[in-house]
Amino acid sequence: MEAFVDLVGSRKRFGKNESPWVSVLNLCNSIIGAGVLSFPYGFRQTGILGGFFFVGVIWVIEVFALCLLVRVAEKYNSQSYQQMVKSVLGSNLAILTSVTMITFVLGSMISYMIITGDVFGPVFAQIFGENSILANRRVVILLFTIFVIFPLSMKTTLKSLKYSSVISVVMLTYLAVALGTLGTRSLIVNGLPSDVLIWEAGNKAFIIIDVAVMAFQCHIQVITIFSELSEHPDPFFGDGKYLLEERLLDEEVISQISKRQRSKRVRRMDAVIFLSMSICLVGFCLIGLFGYLLFPDVESDVLKSFGDENQFMNFARIGMAMVGIVCYPVQHFPARSIVDDAIKALMKAPEAAFSWTRHTLITLFFVGSTLTVALLITDLGTVFSIVGSTGGVMVVFIIPGLLLMRGIHTKPVGYTDYTLIGEDEIKWSTRTKSQKVVQIFGGALLIAFGLLIFVVTAYVNATGLLAKS
Repeated sequence: MEAFVDLVGSRKRFGKNESPWVSVLNLCNSIIGAGVLSFPYGFRQTGILGGFFFVGVIWVIEVFALCLLVRVAEKYNSQSYQQMVKSVLGSNLAILTSVTMITFVLGSMISYMIITGDVFGPVFAQIFGENSILANRRVVILLFTIFVIFPLSMKTTLKSLKYSSVISVVMLTYLAVALGTLGTRSLIVNGLPSDVLIWEAGNKAFIIIDVAVMAFQCHIQVITIFSELSEHPDPFFGDGKYLLEERLLDEEVISQISKRQRSKRVRRMDAVIFLSMSICLVGFCLIGLFGYLLFPDVESDVLKSFGDENQFMNFARIGMAMVGIVCYPVQHFPARSIVDDAIKALMKAPEAAFSWTRHTLITLFFVGSTLTVALLITDLGTVFSIVGSTGGVMVVFIIPGLLLMRGIHTKPVGYTDYTLIGEDEIKWSTRTKSQKVVQIFGGALLIAFGLLIFVVTAYVNATGLLAKS
């Protein structure tokens, strides 16, 4: 006899968030960032059809990887990416992953500072004059870092940044609509530019692949978002069905959560992932297409191609810069947490121990180091290419591939029904040989593709192909 156990009423519920739309907004906020501005530059490398094709391929791979990570996280009850890696692959790889994660988020934080200078420099030049010290991008970055980014990064909670998710989605929509309107008008008046490429492959394809890997990356945050999702999330539309009535069983049986019911949570998260990634896919492709059609020689930051007199783009500049400023502390939190945990482990301090001195010094280190790089680097495309081909490859391809292959030697990763026999014995379903083959093949493909991106991108950068683009 199958028994289904539900924790409702006075029972403690595992998740905090019952609305999948909140999860969609949070995941979109994790995805949307400065990377969106480099998609026209990516389309420039591969042409219109090439841009759609390569971005679509990365979208499919990353959706698959995110759904895989969610299933592994549910199985091991992981609350963070590094905790999941430690549970499945061991402490040594967890350390390597933590270092990679820090490198990856550092690249994102640097890009947010760069875009802040690129955006507010021209705005301040209009207000205070071209010769004003406030028109200097380095001064702008320094001032925003001191008076906005650093205070936000010092916070110990993200509650004050909860509305940034809405801001990110609104600004992605606005940028896509604004570029689409300007691009369509340009096509009607001037026709298709003669120097626009339709299809181009070769080594340059890895430039847009790196940009897409960097832009779609939300693997570090997806585990946390999933851990906050209720065991019985609401449907996207309507009231849905009522929760199953709680069974009158003893505490021992109630403690066994039906995997079939828990898989409902996974299925809801699958929908969250698909919807969030699809929203971003449409927005990124529209921005990439129309930004490229407007400026066939577009730079790595499409907003640089517009003059200061275009008020639509000035608003987009300010909005995207504000998104970057608010997202900076979101990216900073996991990096600081990893370093803080490492220091506490070396000092043999309790895991729950908190020190304002340690908190401040780590924050100063990250903010200071990213500020230094942002003041020296002006090319946003270089940051995305290098970071996307290193940290992105590890987080997006290598780790999910290893998790998929590792699942062969453990209980199945994915949906598994618990069958209660005599109210206390649990019968596990087993993996078939075909499932093992799929996991080996799929895991190997993810790892191989990640290594290919790393090697080819290293070659592209070493030979100066990116600089010649």
